[in-house]
Amino acid sequence: MSLTSSVCLLLSEWISFLLAAVPPRSRRTFVELLIGCMLNPEGWVTRAIGAIRREAHWTTYYKLIERANVSVADLSIQLLQLTQRVFPNELVNLIIDDTLVPRCAKKGPGISVKHDHSHKANRPTFLNSQGWVTLALVVRVRLGSALTIPIRSWLVEESGQRGKLWVARQLIESVRGNVREARLLIDAWFMRKSLILPLLEQRVRECDQLF
Repeated sequence: MSLTSSVCLLLSEWISFLLAAVPPRSRRTFVELLIGCMLNPEGWVTRAIGAIRREAHWTTYYKLIERANVSVADLSIQLLQLTQRVFPNELVNLIIDDTLVPRCAKKGPGISVKHDHSHKANRPTFLNSQGWVTLALVVRVRLGSALTIPIRSWLVEESGQRGKLWVARQLIESVRGNVREARLLIDAWFMRKSLILPLLEQRVRECDQLF
């Protein structure tokens, strides 16, 4: 079998596995968006739609996301299981980290002026942005090299008690029962007892840096 045929076969198998978490009526639109994201992986829906030959009106793609026709929780579990099947490992390495997404709009879900801890060049210290916390899986692809696969991202709300630590706990809780033995990699900000102590009781290994 040629390399092209092998790649197409693998992609077909992986996409079919993910489709188990997608309602039948939304599967065609989901596959088109997924392929669009692979062709133009910038994270913008409009870029993904523009990268494909659309089989439906453009509003169909927005409604799939806006109306949450696909369960993010179910899809993330399906992605986690697929990743573990492709990269089997007795000890699962998980990462929890937060990131800021700059926004031009002044109003919107989770939008406010936030301190940017990344200190990126040519970027102000404070940004009008949204805060996201992401759960990712680290897999070894070859000796001395690793690949980070985002499993699920969660928008941090600006009001109430649902801050980054609460979101981190929800993300970890969402994958419980789908990993056997886990090691959690986090930075120093997440080293808080409200997050660490429950994890230790669940026999999750913790590490404050990735090496």
